Amino acid sequence: MDSNDPDRVVRLAVGEALARVADEDSLGLGEGDALASLGVALRTVLRRALDDRVPLATPEFVDLCRDLRLNRDSFDLLGHYLLTALLAHQVGPDALVRVGALLGTVRRYLPAPRPPARRNGGPEPRRRDVRADNSVVGRYRRSKLPEHLPSPPSWTCTGCGREWPCATKQSQLLAEFGGARAALAVYLGSCLVAAAQDLPTLPLPRARLRFLGWLPRARI
Repeated sequence: MDSNDPDRVVRLAVGEALARVADEDSLGLGEGDALASLGVALRTVLRRALDDRVPLATPEFVDLCRDLRLNRDSFDLLGHYLLTALLAHQVGPDALVRVGALLGTVRRYLPAPRPPARRNGGPEPRRRDVRADNSVVGRYRRSKLPEHLPSPPSWTCTGCGREWPCATKQSQLLAEFGGARAALAVYLGSCLVAAAQDLPTLPLPRARLRFLGWLPRARI
């Protein structure tokens, strides 16, 4: 981490994320005991996630999220607020990737959101058009894939043949993710992990520079 006071970063980032969560009526957490319990658990798991000497462990946090009736969509929103808050404290891309890995692990154990109930035998609700999904995941589930995609296991660009992400794809990613730089760092971090497995002779410092070194460092 770039910060000299990890505990302060954790306290401020969780506080900011919970303030945003409290304003989300759809999450149903409000300002009561549920929000307080979530804050205590978030501070605990975030301290572990930011310390690369400590293995990630999430079962108790998963149980709490289930007790609070958080599904994958609501947890995605919580994770977005938390990563955005962390980015403002310049914790560095490695820490962001580690936190993103933690959030991704927890998310897998949460239920999918329930479809809207049918009323009085009415017509089946229209399915959401995936092409209209503007979430981070939705951008990479288009039926018509964008150009300049990675091509494992060589991890060259499908559009220009250069090392991925090429300069063109870097510009596209910045535009696609907009201000969600934390989400972009987590996405690229997952690509880095996959590329490291496919390219075992690629030195890790070079891999980090290639996948994460070009990200803007400006505060948001």
